Amino acid sequence: MQSRKALAALSALLLTLAGPASGRPTLSRLLARTFQFYGGVDALLGVGALRLSGTLTGAAGPPRNPPHLERLLRPPERYQATVSLGGVEREAVVLDGGRAFRDGAEVTGLPRADLIRLEAARSFLPATLARERSALVDRGEAERDGRRVRLVELPLHEGAVLIAEINPDSGRILAAVTRVKGRETRVSFRRLRPVSGILFPFAEDAVTPEGRTTLLVEDLQVLPADAVRIERP
Repeated sequence: MQSRKALAALSALLLTLAGPASGRPTLSRLLARTFQFYGGVDALLGVGALRLSGTLTGAAGPPRNPPHLERLLRPPERYQATVSLGGVEREAVVLDGGRAFRDGAEVTGLPRADLIRLEAARSFLPATLARERSALVDRGEAERDGRRVRLVELPLHEGAVLIAEINPDSGRILAAVTRVKGRETRVSFRRLRPVSGILFPFAEDAVTPEGRTTLLVEDLQVLPADAVRIERP
């Protein structure tokens, strides 16, 4: 009897590791592929800070003088993004732990604060998925532009979620969708390049209710945490 029970338990474990009958990998195996694809989970979680700068095409402004974007990130909850045009700051968002700020004023409305939190989470998404593994929800497969993708959801709460669209074969994150109270933003990632042993996208195509923009990254640095200062307005 005990040997029969042990065999049944072993069979159940093997089925779990193998994934569903459809052949798709379990969520754990998919995430393992993703972390390995981008440089390894230890490397992702070992990043102290990031500094990124680039230009925004498709955004408002003279075509020969596109807006400039700078991002600063100290994972997991310190983030700053500043958009400037012609050297003049036009927009700035800051996340400082549980508090969010836009253009110098604290954001107190929950949906607007959630938008900033999800933007910060999306800015270094492989590390976010590694850090939040226990909270992730497998939403199955879908088709995007003729390709199969696996949908992995990170919920903030009922009204705010981030969904990573992942290539199930390679583990590459193709896009991220954020939804907050009916407002949806979809950002696809391309032009992957290695920096300090980690792959980063050097182009992001965003579709928002306001239109389409593309971020072309010109410089990205992986830094120690104390090399980046993020301060509240």
